[in-house]
Amino acid sequence: MTDENGWLLFIAPRSPFCRKILAAVVELGLEHRVDLKIVDPWTCEGLRAVNALCKVPSLLLPDGTALFDSRVITQYLQAQSAVELIPQGNARWDALCRESLADGIADAVIRRFVDRLGPENERVSRNVRRQKQAIDAALNRFEQASAWMDQPVDIGHIALACAIDYLGGRSPELTWHQGRPLLTQWFYDFRNRLSLQIAGSLVPGHFRTIDQEPFSPSSGAPL
Repeated sequence: MTDENGWLLFIAPRSPFCRKILAAVVELGLEHRVDLKIVDPWTCEGLRAVNALCKVPSLLLPDGTALFDSRVITQYLQAQSAVELIPQGNARWDALCRESLADGIADAVIRRFVDRLGPENERVSRNVRRQKQAIDAALNRFEQASAWMDQPVDIGHIALACAIDYLGGRSPELTWHQGRPLLTQWFYDFRNRLSLQIAGSLVPGHFRTIDQEPFSPSSGAPL
């Protein structure tokens, strides 16, 4: 367990929401306060004891309080740091809306992937189409209203980079970059940021991993 000033973060390495939190931790300079517990959310009953929904990321505080989902956790982490990843004033709502839109892309990718695993029928096909429409519309919004690209890095940038990275890895057939030159250039530049590199590879020395549970690729987990 973590010390009295630390937190235990339950994650699944492939989850875009977990990657967002890890990158945020690095951006906020809070790595020294976080221990990781890597779990399979489809099978880990220890996670369910922390979060009844059995979802990641979940953050366990020293007093036993559990925080979830990723947007709640980012708000908590921001309150513990002097670094401003969630800006003040009107810029705050823009950043949080972009975070929400980016999280929606990641969620749509997951839902589309899960639906395609089952037998094909009209209901499933309709759901798959709907998720693709959501992904395309959100990416188009980021491409067309591109002023955010020149703004100081905030949680919206981090969430979007993690969502696009997950999209490219999970659903390469969607060729998200076609017709979106501004977004494509931004992403390939931004993904080299140190926080994303650390979050994507769990670079040794930045986080302590405790009580890691075996993660089975055959468990059916989409993350």
